[in-house]
Amino acid sequence: MGAVLFGTACMPTLWATERQVRATAKNYPAAPVQMLRPRAMLVETFTAPTQVALPGESVRTTRVRYANRAGQAPSVYLLSGEAVCVNRSNQAIEAVEVAVVLLDAFHQVIPVPNSRTPYIALQFVQAMPRGSSQPLQWEERIGSIDIYEVAVIVTRVRFQDGSVWAAPEEELVDIF
Repeated sequence: MGAVLFGTACMPTLWATERQVRATAKNYPAAPVQMLRPRAMLVETFTAPTQVALPGESVRTTRVRYANRAGQAPSVYLLSGEAVCVNRSNQAIEAVEVAVVLLDAFHQVIPVPNSRTPYIALQFVQAMPRGSSQPLQWEERIGSIDIYEVAVIVTRVRFQDGSVWAAPEEELVDIF
């Protein structure tokens, strides 16, 4: 009499859903760079167990996810975005700092978890000769899926000679 082995092996599988988020560039009039054609996607990734059966055995699966299931990993939300940065100054640029402000459907700022600022600060260190343009891309882990729109704003620029342009302290009123 032979032994028969029955079982399943669980392997994590990564699933993702994404949706387009409205994105706008807010440029200060005196800024040495201009942001153009911003785009943003909200990506939700989560793991789901995959059952592998022995040959000849069927496996019943379901797509229902239970919040209280032991070992269920919570969803992770990523905001991926891109924009074109144009150097309008007469100097070469070494680095650009960009603020990405998250807004809900009622144009209220969504707080960024574990941050001292109400926005995501991104630094891009790359050479940009005067008059040139560079695509900028980012991906940030975020805590909310209620994002309806993002505003992309240049907050600082470091020139090749070491000087720094900083955005004025007043807020851009049309963002908020």
